[in-house]
Amino acid sequence: MIFLGLSLYAFGISYAQFKKHTQKYAKTLQSQALTLKQTELQNNIALRTPNPTLDFNVGRYDADFNDIDYGYAVGASQTIRTNGYLNALSSLSEAKTMLAKANIFQGRASYMKMMEETYTQYVYQNKLLALLQEEYKLSKKMTKIAKERYLNGAETRVSYLQAKTQTLSLKAQEHTTKQQVQSLYYTLLAIGGYNKKVTLSKKFIYAMNARVKGKARLNARQKILLAKEKLYASQLRMNENRFTSFDVSAGLEKEPGQSILRVGISIPLPLRNNKEEEKALSRLKMKQLQLDRATLKLNNKSQRQLLKANLKELTLQYQALAVLKKNRTLLLVY
Repeated sequence: MIFLGLSLYAFGISYAQFKKHTQKYAKTLQSQALTLKQTELQNNIALRTPNPTLDFNVGRYDADFNDIDYGYAVGASQTIRTNGYLNALSSLSEAKTMLAKANIFQGRASYMKMMEETYTQYVYQNKLLALLQEEYKLSKKMTKIAKERYLNGAETRVSYLQAKTQTLSLKAQEHTTKQQVQSLYYTLLAIGGYNKKVTLSKKFIYAMNARVKGKARLNARQKILLAKEKLYASQLRMNENRFTSFDVSAGLEKEPGQSILRVGISIPLPLRNNKEEEKALSRLKMKQLQLDRATLKLNNKSQRQLLKANLKELTLQYQALAVLKKNRTLLLVY
């Protein structure tokens, strides 16, 4: 445990550990996960069976204005959904759950992407800060040499002032970079769900020569469109049901001299409202969805080509910088 503590203090928490902590403790991700539970509860509310209705009333009977008798009536009714409508409603609930999961997946992916970009920028600024500090030390030495040469008359005052200005400029850049490092550090703490300071590793997430194998799987946007397609299809099925429910009732009436048992059914008559507007709206949404899917396909293709081109240029830039570093190292030797 002591060795682990010393290692974390010296090298910092690795990116893998930071990512795992973020996935577990980030408040934003926890909030997104609650959306799915809300959707599931809303689906349970929509699918639950309506409560029955109980009616009870008492009547007074006075046929010949002399004899007064009392009667009563007791009845109960239950609303029952049709099988077609209930199946469409169940399909709609599944589509809503699917859409909620897709939205959570998209939110989680966006959050993790933002975390990776911030962490990469944090490591980059730390590397840059280390280089600036080294460059500042060398510049101070060069300025000291320039000053001595100026005092000895070997160099002009302008050369000395230029060297001094360069040193001061590097010091200013160092302070600016430190501010950026601090800003990125506290941003990462908030992203990762940390409530106290920790030491973070200053290693890049991916090596320059890393090769990432692509997998054929749906991205977040594709999952959302797929869930919406199922959602709109379920809504269309629901609106195509002319009868969504009916009421079954039974009752007992007790009157003077007789008893009446009643059993009945109540069916709504869709004479004026056939839900044509609702069905047309669902069809328009599905057509719009097809256009969105085609647009997404083109955007994904363009994005892949852009990433390949950027990766190629970054590789060439990395190779050029490696050659430049080698040449500068040789110059320092001489």
